[in-house]
Amino acid sequence: MHPYLEGRYDEINKGLYPKHHLWGVDAISNVDTWQTEKINTQNINLPAILEHLLNRTFFRGSPGVKAELAAWRKGTSCDLIYSVCGPLAFARFFKKARLVSWVFRKPNNLPTSNYSNYGRKNLNSHSGFLCLTPNAERAFSEHGKSKFLPWCVDLELFDGLPSRQKPRNPFFLASGKTSRDYDTLVNAAKQTDVEIRIIGPQNQRPALLPSNVSWINTSDDPPDKAIDYATLRKWYAQCIGVCIPLIDDPNDTSGYTNLLEAIAMAKPVIMTGTGCLHLNPQKKNFGFTVEPRNASGWASKINLLAQSPELVQKMGKTGRIIAENEFNSTRFGNDIVKFVWKILEK
Repeated sequence: MHPYLEGRYDEINKGLYPKHHLWGVDAISNVDTWQTEKINTQNINLPAILEHLLNRTFFRGSPGVKAELAAWRKGTSCDLIYSVCGPLAFARFFKKARLVSWVFRKPNNLPTSNYSNYGRKNLNSHSGFLCLTPNAERAFSEHGKSKFLPWCVDLELFDGLPSRQKPRNPFFLASGKTSRDYDTLVNAAKQTDVEIRIIGPQNQRPALLPSNVSWINTSDDPPDKAIDYATLRKWYAQCIGVCIPLIDDPNDTSGYTNLLEAIAMAKPVIMTGTGCLHLNPQKKNFGFTVEPRNASGWASKINLLAQSPELVQKMGKTGRIIAENEFNSTRFGNDIVKFVWKILEK
């Protein structure tokens, strides 16, 4: 079950949307020894006002009432439900199906309500958790079988090859909506002459932008309505490096998508040294980390890469090798299938 992907499969098959957003659904579907079916939430009809009310009360933080009802309905006739969209609040009501959910982090303040998807009864009703970070694996292991499993990236779409069309001026690229610190990046831009292109939501846009910063608004959801992946991939190919400015949250996983797409495109990364991702640009020699809210630190790394084409090429090559060896979709899909087998064999 993956409500966000409903209606996206055709785009993925045509190479217009990244395959890594399947989260292994394709690998599970290709196993011949079991039958698979995609759970559709769009055929659940509810009055809009009722859906809004339920999602704001009983299902706050869950994938939503439609996803909950669709999974509960299917849970009476299948052996396992693979939830890409996180824990389900109806988990304890599944009479037959085992539930495996992806989890990124445990909420800082765990809800006490049994109706919450992160309530203890619902977490304990899961058969397993696939965890995006080692921290998540430790946190959820008390509720069910947990496995830290690094993500993957679409190495065909983000193939590391340069765009034939060259930009007028060299630039850095920053893209993302969640937990971004664009104020610090914009302040850093005032200390450099290099162009910086930011693709971010309107509510995170600083009031005054220097002349070397361009802003593309992504307030629409999904974000690729503002800029398509063909253009985004071209900008990845053309840029000097990728900037991922983040707020100071030690338990956050934000920036992971940008990070993997950047190394797949053989681009060095400058990233705020925060969060709990296991992949560190500076330790792995494909980029730099900067202390939170350190505008001068950002400016110095931007200027260094802008003036060091050989370093840019070296770091980019290192990142691409890491992407191919450690974050390919074959490894990711095989790991998911192995985990699902272990749950089914219990």
